[in-house]
Amino acid sequence: MIDSETLEKLQKSSVQDRIAIIEMILHSLKQDIQSSPKQNASEQKSLRGKVLRYDDPYEPVASDDWEATS
Repeated sequence: MIDSETLEKLQKSSVQDRIAIIEMILHSLKQDIQSSPKQNASEQKSLRGKVLRYDDPYEPVASDDWEATS
């Protein structure tokens, strides 16, 4: 989160300064993305073949059961 003092400084800065800050943030994010380890295909599909059985997969879900997802 940005504190109020930093936000106030940003609001008082010029458009060029704001653009420069945004470009620095984007550059930093790109570096973070590039340096993060890539998942290989086997890691991305780690649930493949894990389901042993389905209990009535085409039956409607009771409204009470939807509360578990929220």
